Amino acid sequence: MALDEEPTSTATYFPSLAASRDAGTAWTCRCGEPNPGDYDTCHFCQHPQPDPQPAARPGTVFTPTDDDMEGAYAGVLVASLGEDGDALALTGFKERALEALDTYYRSVCGRPNLLDDADRPLTDAYFFLDSGHAVFTRHADGGWTAAPTAEDAEGAVAVTWFRSADGPVPAPYGRHDQPKLPLG
Repeated sequence: MALDEEPTSTATYFPSLAASRDAGTAWTCRCGEPNPGDYDTCHFCQHPQPDPQPAARPGTVFTPTDDDMEGAYAGVLVASLGEDGDALALTGFKERALEALDTYYRSVCGRPNLLDDADRPLTDAYFFLDSGHAVFTRHADGGWTAAPTAEDAEGAVAVTWFRSADGPVPAPYGRHDQPKLPLG
């Protein structure tokens, strides 16, 4: 209810509710009753208005949306992680992440490809991807942190990290063009 309103008055409740419904700001209390958007408590049961943006609170675990990421590429949400070339794709499938990240690095970063080397095969980038799950936590400044977690952790989201691809394909992966040593 508005702070300057008499708790039992309906003189302002119904006109305010109609105006809030027209503006799309009306909210429904957990008791089921509708309330005008400027009411901080329910007109009927006096429960407080629920937090309209709980994910915006610092320390809140959330699932990222378009607004939290840098964009959707090849149907996958992508964001860069710092200035060292690392990035994150919201998918657990490396093939989809590879396509999305490559599109992101070409269109946004102006690179010839994800590896920033037009002569290097894109298949090498596959070895710099790490699929798993992460929990996203909101910071006070509006930013977020993605921490690796188990698949069954509360708030876990399937992700694929791209670690900067400086240097050769990392061990234990070997290049396919290197000769194999005979066994035995």
